Amino acid sequence: MNTKELANKYAELLAAKEKATMHPEDKGYEWKYNQLSTFYQDAVLKTKLPKERLAEIEKEGESLYEQYEREQEEANQFKETYKNNVLNNLEGSKEEQDFKKAYKHKVLAFLDKEQDEKQEMEVNKDKRNQQMEAFESKYGYEKVYALKKEVLDDIREMDLTPSQRERLKEVEQDLEDERKIKLGKNKKKDTEIEMEM
Repeated sequence: MNTKELANKYAELLAAKEKATMHPEDKGYEWKYNQLSTFYQDAVLKTKLPKERLAEIEKEGESLYEQYEREQEEANQFKETYKNNVLNNLEGSKEEQDFKKAYKHKVLAFLDKEQDEKQEMEVNKDKRNQQMEAFESKYGYEKVYALKKEVLDDIREMDLTPSQRERLKEVEQDLEDERKIKLGKNKKKDTEIEMEM
């Protein structure tokens, strides 16, 4: 066994020792540590290295172990960050949730699904519409369109009467028409800018 392999074995031994120390109730970690310790001691005896050289090899093993620990910590931080990003994307931001709620409220009022909608004051409608417009101006129509589609899919899953289903189809068609108009204007502007260049 060469000195590089011996340093790696020492790094493995240190990792096993830490796991055995951190999890004293898990006898598997203790068993692995004992196995690696025995293997390492046998390898040291077979190499017949002087103590000074063995000390250097163990220092090298310690630095390999520390490097491994840093890499593991960085990997764990990356995984945690990635997990949080994915969860945030799945849940959506609070603004997205508020927008979806406001749009759902508006569509259900149109469908006459919620009885208390009939008594809703005009002020609440205006406030809800202002919130939706502010969201659209901040995030753009593509995001708004995607959120509206999600809301309509949720509503479609609800228990609706046949007349409400017809109205929902109208709302869906209006949304598609709105998309064509809004995105059509944007595409037309992009085309005009390209033609000017």
